[in-house]
Amino acid sequence: MNQKIKKFAAENQLSTHHDDMYGRFNGYQVSVRFGSKFSTSVIVGFHVNLGDKTAEILDWLNITQKKSLRLQSVFLASSGVYCMLLNMTAGSSLKKVRVILQTVTEYLRQQGIAEDVCPYCGQEMEERAFVEDNGIFYYAHEACFQEKLSQIRSAEAVEESRPNNYLRGFLGALIGGFVGMSIFYLLFQVGYLASISSLLGALLGGFLYSRFGGKNDKIKIVIVSVTVLICSLLAFFLSYLSMVGSAMQEAGILGDPLEMLFFLMRTEEEIFRAFWADFAMSIVFTVLGIVVVVIDMVRRQRKASFGMRSHGEAGGGQGLPN
Repeated sequence: MNQKIKKFAAENQLSTHHDDMYGRFNGYQVSVRFGSKFSTSVIVGFHVNLGDKTAEILDWLNITQKKSLRLQSVFLASSGVYCMLLNMTAGSSLKKVRVILQTVTEYLRQQGIAEDVCPYCGQEMEERAFVEDNGIFYYAHEACFQEKLSQIRSAEAVEESRPNNYLRGFLGALIGGFVGMSIFYLLFQVGYLASISSLLGALLGGFLYSRFGGKNDKIKIVIVSVTVLICSLLAFFLSYLSMVGSAMQEAGILGDPLEMLFFLMRTEEEIFRAFWADFAMSIVFTVLGIVVVVIDMVRRQRKASFGMRSHGEAGGGQGLPN
């Protein structure tokens, strides 16, 4: 466990589970999720029921306080409101977390938000269960939590039964690849080797594949990878041929730009090196994008319900595995 997180938890009477924290801060149920050591974000949760104050408090966080609290995003869930911030180092993140916890809990109290209520229904918790939602811990009514878990499982079952439309998924991947290809070509014309557009094309292709009806399976990896790779290579060669063609036109040379490109690569060592260096960069960024798509696919394949469980009336979450 990170020693800075351990010290922060002890100073604020928070419990810990691995590098995550939970408990009460200024009377309110809160959680701080660092996730894995490679996580780039920290999620600070306030497990309250905002009721008719929801819109007002979200506006306060998203508009009034987002810049001063250095928040990446704010989102609402049935288990409370969550603030996400960039995680650079544990020390710097914890300084921001302290300010967020202090500022938000004080504002919640000013708005009259109740402290010890079930975040799902907003009623007092005379009987409560200690529950876990994918690494986030808090108290709630057992019945409310089980109802939410049932809703999520039903949604997952519907998604599982949805037909896999490979053709529409391919169209989505093709659109993403074409967007990356277009950006590459246009930037190349003004003197930039926009290899990062290959990464953008892969990410967009993976996203649109799913949005257009394709499922997150092994076929998605194949279709997105091949489609985006072809688009990236096509953009690269078309850009080089366009550059050679323009140079030939300016010099008044007639002929085939493709033949001229091969001739220059055979006779001009500098052009030969530049071509293959640019080619390698394009491939690297395309592969990087595909890797990100695969990681995202694996993450999405893990059902949310798998990480949701009730630990019963465990006082303070005692007995959790470290």
